[in-house]
Amino acid sequence: MQLKNKILFLAFLIFTLAGCAANPAAEEETLRVSGASSLSGVMDELIVEFEKDNPDIEIVANYGSSSKLRNQIENGAPADLFLSASDSDMEILVDNGLVNEESVSPFAGNGMVVATSSEIGEGTDVQAVLTSVESTLAIADPASVPLGGYTQQALKVMGIWTSLEGKMIYAKDARQVVTYLESGNAQAGIIYASDADLSEKVAEMSKIAIESEEIIYPAAIIADSHQQQIAEKFMSYILSEEGQEVIEKFGFLPLEGMQP
Repeated sequence: MQLKNKILFLAFLIFTLAGCAANPAAEEETLRVSGASSLSGVMDELIVEFEKDNPDIEIVANYGSSSKLRNQIENGAPADLFLSASDSDMEILVDNGLVNEESVSPFAGNGMVVATSSEIGEGTDVQAVLTSVESTLAIADPASVPLGGYTQQALKVMGIWTSLEGKMIYAKDARQVVTYLESGNAQAGIIYASDADLSEKVAEMSKIAIESEEIIYPAAIIADSHQQQIAEKFMSYILSEEGQEVIEKFGFLPLEGMQP
């Protein structure tokens, strides 16, 4: 009897293992998305809405500065889809064959504002606001964060970059600039327009828009991803009317709001 039970158990075990081999593992239905830190809020909602209609797919998001995420992809970190705040970081991956060039597509735009704890008088221009900062101005690191690069370029165009350098503290990504403002470690900060209402503290601050070069967010599928079809499906959702409504809801410019 015991021998019969053992044989039945082994047969069941073999059948179970064969079934596992025949069916995709849970990991095969997981989509790994590397996204710029400024996208974390909107991406969280996009993921929730997408997973409602696709319960067999789990999306795992990894947020950071675009250059940091690019470096991770270059070093072989697992990723299926890259959502960048920087054309230049995307172009590097294209040039190195690490993303599918034909999949590269813009999906959102953004702008920049100065947020400050000081009152901004009516008619005051952005240059006057920035030069009036008495203590600390928080900006994203120009060397490694797209927002920092856009900020540096805008301040150089205004001719005030050098005069402000002694007041600046650099943040590791776009969201840390918001953290500096929230904590009071900075009197003012230059942030994405999409982050302007991210927290109650920042929402209550005075804000003024900064003119800058066009800020475009491109997406692309990682070349060696094993989830090409799922990545395409999620990208299609982001580019759909429903996805673009979520993009706009979070303060980004949808595709139709961007320059051709």
